[in-house]
Amino acid sequence: MADLALTVPDAPLALSEHALAIGQEFPNVETCRRTLKDIAIALHFDLRIVKSDRSRFIAKCSKEGCPWRVHVAKCPGVPTFSIRTLHGEHTCEGVQNLHHQQASVGWVARSVEARIRDNPQYKPKEILEDIRDQHGVAVSYMQAWRGKERSMAALHGTFEEGFRLLPAYCEQIRKTNPGSIASVFATGQENCFQRLFISYRASIYGFVNACRPLLELDRAHLKGKYLGAILCAAAVDADDALFPLAIATVDVETDENWMWFMSELRKLLGVNTDNMPRLTILSERHKGIVEAVETHFPSAFHGFCLRYVSESFRDTFKNTKLVNIFWNAVYALTAVEFESKITEMVEISQDVIPWFQHFSPQLWAVAYFEGMRYGHFMLGVTELLYNWALECHELPIVQMMEHIRHQLTSWFSNRRDIGMSWTSILVPSAEKRILEAIADAHCYQVLRANEVEFEIVSTERTNIVDIRSRVCSCRRWQLYGLPCAHAAAALISCGQNAHLFAEPCFTVASYRETYSEMINPIPDKSLWRELGEGTEGGGAKVDITIRPPKTRRPPGRPKKKVLRLENFKRPKRVVQCGRCHLLGHSQKKCTKPI
Repeated sequence: MADLALTVPDAPLALSEHALAIGQEFPNVETCRRTLKDIAIALHFDLRIVKSDRSRFIAKCSKEGCPWRVHVAKCPGVPTFSIRTLHGEHTCEGVQNLHHQQASVGWVARSVEARIRDNPQYKPKEILEDIRDQHGVAVSYMQAWRGKERSMAALHGTFEEGFRLLPAYCEQIRKTNPGSIASVFATGQENCFQRLFISYRASIYGFVNACRPLLELDRAHLKGKYLGAILCAAAVDADDALFPLAIATVDVETDENWMWFMSELRKLLGVNTDNMPRLTILSERHKGIVEAVETHFPSAFHGFCLRYVSESFRDTFKNTKLVNIFWNAVYALTAVEFESKITEMVEISQDVIPWFQHFSPQLWAVAYFEGMRYGHFMLGVTELLYNWALECHELPIVQMMEHIRHQLTSWFSNRRDIGMSWTSILVPSAEKRILEAIADAHCYQVLRANEVEFEIVSTERTNIVDIRSRVCSCRRWQLYGLPCAHAAAALISCGQNAHLFAEPCFTVASYRETYSEMINPIPDKSLWRELGEGTEGGGAKVDITIRPPKTRRPPGRPKKKVLRLENFKRPKRVVQCGRCHLLGHSQKKCTKPI
């Protein structure tokens, strides 16, 4: 081979990066080793270390008879090392295949560290492909996997360290965000991790003072080294965006852990729940969740997520016509409309009767469910938890919670700015629905009975509106919290602004109040106090060392549950005209004469 400074034609780095010279210095012997290994890989020759100790480092080309050799020694009085002797010419052919002895797990870890810092989802398969393309070296899948593990540990710490830091982390949350709840619980004589509960004061304030009294409950299973599950209670802001209130990580999803989570949620809300309207809670109503809600929120309305119910119906009957009628039944506003749809389904299949006995309509149908859902029927928190589990499953628990905190902080900041830019009374989503109701209101004849009651007449039916009680006989105003077309017609006829008759939770003022508080930053873990006299927020003391849970991820590739994007979307409703009863257009756009 040519002189060391003259690299092979396809070397990926610049020539100057591989040039060695007598007198060249390195900060320490480890940096010297790494530099020479990088050069050997880049120039495709094997390096044999002859001597390596505290004072010198001697290496030569592994090919017998090749004169290439370097001698590096420690400089007197300083920690640096410098090249004393260098024979820079190769007479061998170098490495003729893609395998290289110096391409160790440590080298792989250093090579991918920058990429993994930006993308923790960087897969071992992608790592080995990129190393082959960039360095001309083939590494095994296991080398790539172990290299990523080592790099992740260097960047974020180990999973074990994450559990050990939890008491100090909770203390930092309470210290930097006064009024927040952060507690960790261990179990057994070995203090193995069991539960972590976090809720920031900014979230508590926003929910209690500005959000609608509606909570979603769900969980996602973690696929990291020690498995576990993440539980979440989330509200919905004025513009229908998700608003996480409380987050917990547990060693395993059990009925006991759901009971604990709801107990912590009840403590968090405390006396504030007495001043709020009755809560409406949506979930998949698993046994553990049902029992926990009944125990700690006995007065709450607890309903099914419509996605869960509809998927059960679809998978049971596999009949498109039945499914379409089912969705018409779901959104029927009155019991009469609902029962007529049930009759249609029974005519197609008698098997729907036992299904409705298992999934009681009182727990999900718009016509029967007693809770106030404000038109919110699906669990948006499911997709959020799925994304968190996907993005964080390779991070230690503290880094996972920090990732979530960073996202919440970003949401608060961005939405606070958005809210300040709005000049309307209602948020955009509510404004749009109000304008649609006002447009449809022109189709009706309005008869005023007294100061507050109106009779709204159409060719289809007559509805009674009471603007003082904010009630319409069609029930849409009560169910959705926004004036329906009948209410809009009554309000317009007496010179009232329909926007002012929406529920306060849909106003821009409520939106701004929701995000008025800030989630404060947490200092770097190097500044945390790991030893102390304990904590005042409950859970483990700071001087207790928490060990990982006993659960471990089994060997082999974990099974993936694919959640399709369309599963997170609300099924499209079929529009039916209220005048001619044909599908495909609304009463507003109907061309038939009145």
